[in-house]
Amino acid sequence: MNLRRNLAVAGVSLASLLLAACGGGGADPLAEPSSSAPAASSGSGQPVVVGSAAFTESTVVAELYAQAIAAKGVQASTKLNIGSREVYLKALQDGSISIVPEYTGNLLLNYDKSATATTAEEVEKALPEALPSDFVLGTPSKAVDQDVYVVTKEYSEANGVTSLEDLKKVAGDAVLGGPSELATRAYGPEGLDKVYGAKLKEFKPYDSAAVRSRDLNDGKIQVGEFFSTEAVIPDNGYVVLEDPQAMILPQNVVPLYRSEVGSDATVTGAVDAVQQALTTEELTALNKKVDVDKSDADEVAKEWLTSKGLV
Repeated sequence: MNLRRNLAVAGVSLASLLLAACGGGGADPLAEPSSSAPAASSGSGQPVVVGSAAFTESTVVAELYAQAIAAKGVQASTKLNIGSREVYLKALQDGSISIVPEYTGNLLLNYDKSATATTAEEVEKALPEALPSDFVLGTPSKAVDQDVYVVTKEYSEANGVTSLEDLKKVAGDAVLGGPSELATRAYGPEGLDKVYGAKLKEFKPYDSAAVRSRDLNDGKIQVGEFFSTEAVIPDNGYVVLEDPQAMILPQNVVPLYRSEVGSDATVTGAVDAVQQALTTEELTALNKKVDVDKSDADEVAKEWLTSKGLV
């Protein structure tokens, strides 16, 4: 169980990450904030810019934060789809953004790769000490979005695979598909090998969860890595593989602030109200409205906030 805590995460070229974050259209997500929330006169301090990673849930939660903050009279805007953790944390560090939605366990491992915490409570206790001095951790939500490994029901039944420990039985012939950054994560291919003795045949990176799901259904990959709140899991009846060694830490949604914003009671109060109201089931439904129903993230956020009386 301690093996995963000693994994070294490969260094990533910041230049290549920035290029990837900008996308094919050449637009820099850090160049100009977008006003997803109506601008208002600041009621308690400087304008706030809420950033997000480059996946649906992060953009939805960023919209929830920004619109809730704006409803309290603080000027709030968004910079969405910035990129992977390496990129958006740099943006938070240099002040390009003020707040970003994060996930407790993965954030801890980003700053403390030898962390011994395993439970949600242990992770939350260890995080503040691991963070840079100019960052402030907000209140974790009960909403959880876990990184999970899945297989199709047919593959599970044919090969007796229901747990990450079972992967060693099929590893030589199994191709893993996941987000490109999974290759460098402690719970990625190296973690499967070190913790579970499952050295998979190949890792295939995907930017699209929909394409990853299609290839899993078609047998082009045998194991897929997804977020637990993605609709493709229940919609396709995938079997989520158990993680008995707790290789993947608890991932509660949590806001990460720059310190000067994290001390603003109006801002943190607005975000805390979102955190307290959000559940895993609602987060899954919000993601589906964007990914499956093709609704805009800002409109989905506005509808949810209105239903909770937060705007």
